[in-house]
Amino acid sequence: MAEPARPAQQHRDARATLLARVIDRSPSVFITLISVLVGLVLSDLVTEARARMHLWPLDFMAARTWGQLVGQGTCAVSFWVLLAHLGLVRKRFPDLLETISAFVPPVILLAAATFVGRPTIWPWFYLAGLYLCAGVAVLNVQVRITMSQPGGAAFRRLLRPTGPFSVIYLGAPTFLLAGVLDQRGLLPPRVELALAVAPMPMSLMVAWLFLTDLRNTLSDTEEDGTASEPRTLHLPSISSGRRKPPASGGPA
Repeated sequence: MAEPARPAQQHRDARATLLARVIDRSPSVFITLISVLVGLVLSDLVTEARARMHLWPLDFMAARTWGQLVGQGTCAVSFWVLLAHLGLVRKRFPDLLETISAFVPPVILLAAATFVGRPTIWPWFYLAGLYLCAGVAVLNVQVRITMSQPGGAAFRRLLRPTGPFSVIYLGAPTFLLAGVLDQRGLLPPRVELALAVAPMPMSLMVAWLFLTDLRNTLSDTEEDGTASEPRTLHLPSISSGRRKPPASGGPA
């Protein structure tokens, strides 16, 4: 007859169950947080556009405003894609830095929405460069947190200089330099328009490169696990297939 579990053992089992529940639900809570922040950014952008932005007829100012508007919206969606998928592949106890860092880029996008459609665009260039610099820092933090879990070393490839974030590495100094030049009146209107439209293809490219790299990382990890599986399963079959020697005194 089995003995009843001791109180200490029951306490340990309850804590282990609670810890497993927190770890299992942590990705969904993090993705919900990112979704709320990105939804807030998009809602504020729509409110600003309806209140004061000149979007029609499609002259130079309207085209530049459309570029800023669509670019910021695409940046917000790309930010959601990156952080949501990083949170999805994590299976660890949540970290405070993981949550705090997720707030930084959306706050900058909210501030940048104030300067969308203004006659002077250099403040928006500065905030765009600041957003990209913050994005580099936040993505490094998020990827390293993902790497800290068992088997997470495979995600190091996301941080290589030629990886999916290389577009951000190049874009941050470009927009900061554009802000300096435009503030001094040295930036031609054509370049202003090109830089206002640039965030949309940049964001889509970063999201596509990231998802491609993430898929390859997970595929390589799965192939490594499949390749090692036969070796693990082969050992018991050898020992179980051995013939037992005949008992002494029995027939040969």
